[in-house]
Amino acid sequence: MSRLLVTAAFLACTPLVAAAPKSVWSGVYTAQQAAAGEKIYFDRCASCHGADLAGVEQAPAVSGAAFLDAWHGKTLRKLLERIESMPPDEPAVVSVQEATDVLAFLLYYLEIPSGSTALPADRAQLADIIVERAKP
Repeated sequence: MSRLLVTAAFLACTPLVAAAPKSVWSGVYTAQQAAAGEKIYFDRCASCHGADLAGVEQAPAVSGAAFLDAWHGKTLRKLLERIESMPPDEPAVVSVQEATDVLAFLLYYLEIPSGSTALPADRAQLADIIVERAKP
């Protein structure tokens, strides 16, 4: 009985360990979501960021090694917030779900594999997904 009480007391005093962040390489979006995001990208984003996602004039590329280098170690929440801030002269022209779908399309275009679960539009969940240059 005393061993049970000691174990219970230890567990009560042990801080809960937060779940480890996930990598974008763990299949965090679906192919269907990326397809929906592709339509939105070409309707709303391509005029500035280009049909090849390489950027146009002052709008930066949203693909390639330089893009991955710039976002390496940051969360998908930060990237979602950047998408939502576009275009600079009229931010938030897309809904959170549309911005999440565009985010899925960017991951697809970066050749990061899809999975069986859609990327959530929930900011707290996106804060637990980390952009990495290469598959860990």
